[in-house]
Amino acid sequence: MDDITGLAIFDLDDTLLEGDATGLWTDWLIARGWIADGEEYRAIWAQQMLDYAAGELDMETHLTHLLAPLAGRAVSEVDAEVARFLDAELMPRLYREGLERIHWHRAQNHQVVIISASTAHLVAPLAERLALDAALATALETEQGCYNGRACGIRTFREGKLAALKAWQQQHASHSTGVPSWGYSDSRNDLALLEFVDHPFAVHPDPTLASLAQQRAWQTLRWQ
Repeated sequence: MDDITGLAIFDLDDTLLEGDATGLWTDWLIARGWIADGEEYRAIWAQQMLDYAAGELDMETHLTHLLAPLAGRAVSEVDAEVARFLDAELMPRLYREGLERIHWHRAQNHQVVIISASTAHLVAPLAERLALDAALATALETEQGCYNGRACGIRTFREGKLAALKAWQQQHASHSTGVPSWGYSDSRNDLALLEFVDHPFAVHPDPTLASLAQQRAWQTLRWQ
């Protein structure tokens, strides 16, 4: 993109997407039989989501749980399943107003980036379908063409999102450095990212973020 005039950063879960991509993926894998004990898996997931909402999630424990069903599966097999999942579950759940906001930013020659705590095997193909400039998400390790159940690189969670953004800008010599920036998120866990941008937006904010947005006169959006 030439003559970049801005940078727009979108969270995914409960911001651009009605729901949580990883939670929906979990339900998908249980239905597909990739998770043997779906009830136990969901119970652990539910507790971790409560921890996330409280700002107390142990990300490494979460990733270990999340990635276990992929261990030993071929990347090609998972990619094919993700493609079906995107068609059936994620694309129909994207907020129309969020997509319109993306289109507005693109029309202004802004770079548009998704930064999500959901992992890269879900986030990257979604960003590709939306023709975004980058998808920053926790990457997964592979061995001989298969996932091994472990994550690698920067964990794109809390302050890690900002670290991933700065690393991306440095790696790509991004012209978005120094231009006005916009940020969109629903979560208190993205406070560091929202404080970093010039124009922060609280989208369907959780109670903590809603309170902070009101105190700081950040605009609140509620998409339908």
